[in-house]
Amino acid sequence: MATASRPETFPLPAQCINRQESPSRKQAMHLPRSAATLALVLATGAARAALGGHATDVPADATRLQARAFSAQTRAGTATGAAFTRHQMTLPAGGSAVEFVDASGNAFAVSWAAPIMPDLSVLLGSYKASLDAAQQAPHTLRSPRLLQADDGDWVLVSTGHLRAYSGYSYLRSRLPAGFDLQELAQ
Repeated sequence: MATASRPETFPLPAQCINRQESPSRKQAMHLPRSAATLALVLATGAARAALGGHATDVPADATRLQARAFSAQTRAGTATGAAFTRHQMTLPAGGSAVEFVDASGNAFAVSWAAPIMPDLSVLLGSYKASLDAAQQAPHTLRSPRLLQADDGDWVLVSTGHLRAYSGYSYLRSRLPAGFDLQELAQ
């Protein structure tokens, strides 16, 4: 025989406490959903490393991409090269996504290569809107497999066909001095 479990209790809204009334049954049933919705909104609004974000949020990006593995490799600055950290995530369907972070902890570039296009909203962060606009703009190139966008600071190159998607995006203003763009090729 199954026993009914008691539902979790939540604090009463201030208006109910002030009027010395208890919420109706219908209102009480919405409290758990409201709490769950609030938690979801707070979780999705969390900061991301993404392009232009900070290094402390890179592990959260790996979680959002459902990465199977995550590694970081720091490259010390030299006379001809820049100091940066390469955060590589192995994607669930294979392939990888990489976030490049400068010495001060800012993500200045991202790249990807995978059989399935990764969630670019995670990698591009606030620049995803720029990608959407670039996809709607008329293209001078005649290749449906290549997308290039450049707004002066933000640059994106993306190419792909079934089971082979790759690309990179970077912020010119945040590139460390001496950074070789060939690093973005995986």
